[in-house]
Amino acid sequence: MTDEALGPGFDTVTLTRPTPRKLVCLWMEQAGLRTVLLPTVWEQLAHPRRNRIGVNAASWRRMYTHGDAPFRWLELDDEQQEAVEDVLRHFTEPCFPRLVADQIPDDADANTIAEALVVGTDVLVTQDINSINHDEINFVIEKRLGANSGFVLTVDKALARAFPGGESAEHLLMLALATIAPPAPPAPGASANHEWAVEAAHQDFANLLRALAGANVSETAQRLDVRWRQCSDLERMLAGARMVAENSRALRFERMRAEWQREAAHGGRPIQGHKGRSP
Repeated sequence: MTDEALGPGFDTVTLTRPTPRKLVCLWMEQAGLRTVLLPTVWEQLAHPRRNRIGVNAASWRRMYTHGDAPFRWLELDDEQQEAVEDVLRHFTEPCFPRLVADQIPDDADANTIAEALVVGTDVLVTQDINSINHDEINFVIEKRLGANSGFVLTVDKALARAFPGGESAEHLLMLALATIAPPAPPAPGASANHEWAVEAAHQDFANLLRALAGANVSETAQRLDVRWRQCSDLERMLAGARMVAENSRALRFERMRAEWQREAAHGGRPIQGHKGRSP
């Protein structure tokens, strides 16, 4: 571990889906943090047991080779791993409705939560609302392990906590728009094709809201929709979003990731990583 500030942890599903991943990574970047990758999450992203995200997994492994990537990979020492195993023993069957007790120590969700507690994140943000009982998990964590109340949060609740209203809610709208902003004009007097007119942005924004709702981030989608409709200067908002996108390292890596995946899909060859660290 380093002295670098540690942001919240995120579950695998949040970081697998492009729309919520872009939004939370941009949120972390704006907070001056790299996005935390817990050991179990990294294993699922880079080496999935099933080949349902094969190209995606290759892009994650390639991302690992870039020293300036906007992620923070965490590893556990032996003492921390023992602490994870101790945390797992405290979880009960009601914490994970689809499991029986002897399955919990091997469950990826359970291990992700335990790792987040052990490494000292403030919260774990998750999209999993079916196989994890957030209320029961938080009860166990608070009453038996002494952690803060509401340790496990949905993406919606985490974003509501970080951007509760007023100027912060306006900023959340700008960040969300930045995740879908078209490339900035390359030079003064560039083609009108590079413009992001309000009329075109309406459809882009509607598509974003649908993607968020489809990724179980529906409350945030509703909040963003209200802010969009109440925005008094959409042109200024769109211009600000494009500036954020242009200057964002997190979104630059997302564009690189998309290019790697296009190369793999069109070339029919595995993505080859750059020289550097190995997972």
